[in-house]
Amino acid sequence: MRFHLQLLFVGLLSVAPARGQTEQRYYAPVRSVSAYAEYANSSSHIVLGEDRQRKFVGVAIAYQRGISATHWMAWSYSAEISPLQFESDPTLAGQRLTVIVDGTTKVYNTRFFQQFPIENRNLYPNQTFSGTTLEGAPFTEELHNDLERRWTYAPSVTPIGVSVHLLPERRLQTFLSTTGGFIVSRRDIPEFDTSAFNFTFSFGGGVEWFRDHRRSWIVEYRVQHMSNKNIGFQNPGVDSQFMRVGYRFGF
Repeated sequence: MRFHLQLLFVGLLSVAPARGQTEQRYYAPVRSVSAYAEYANSSSHIVLGEDRQRKFVGVAIAYQRGISATHWMAWSYSAEISPLQFESDPTLAGQRLTVIVDGTTKVYNTRFFQQFPIENRNLYPNQTFSGTTLEGAPFTEELHNDLERRWTYAPSVTPIGVSVHLLPERRLQTFLSTTGGFIVSRRDIPEFDTSAFNFTFSFGGGVEWFRDHRRSWIVEYRVQHMSNKNIGFQNPGVDSQFMRVGYRFGF
């Protein structure tokens, strides 16, 4: 009996280092936490979104759990929260009408009581009209739209995320990712009569450079679609291109 226990003990000692060496082969921590700074400069029609010129800026924190790893790829699940995220919409804040009749100029300024978020700044160009009055005097009218921007605090939660890293034995790796979640804001975004609750999904990829087996720098590009899935009166949707820079800690 004692002989068999000794053999078992020796066997465990011989297996343990081999297992540790196998885990150290991969630059893919089983569990990790990441912090990101992210920015999207201007939305456009990429997938389904119609609203243009939307911006996002924020800070995100992600938890990542490894699913499997082979010589060729490593799969991971992730969940994210963006406690500091802001969304920006172009707005129409007022208008100025300049009328010139026979050399006499009059200016009429109209300032709206609140800014109106608009679909696209390009739909509101400055306009000039000219002609002749009934009395035969030449006139010119110039309409100027006061276009501004409003920012809205809009934190997000992304409970579903899957990524795949290629060649996890290398320090420099490329990866692909996809996510699904939601955004909650203090008012309707991206326009009036839409919704303060919006769903999101994204896809993208990037590169990750591992300083060692537990710490790494990440640069990622994502295309994100945001919409309210018709729970609001309107549902124009927003497609944004995000650039993200992050640092990852394995444990």
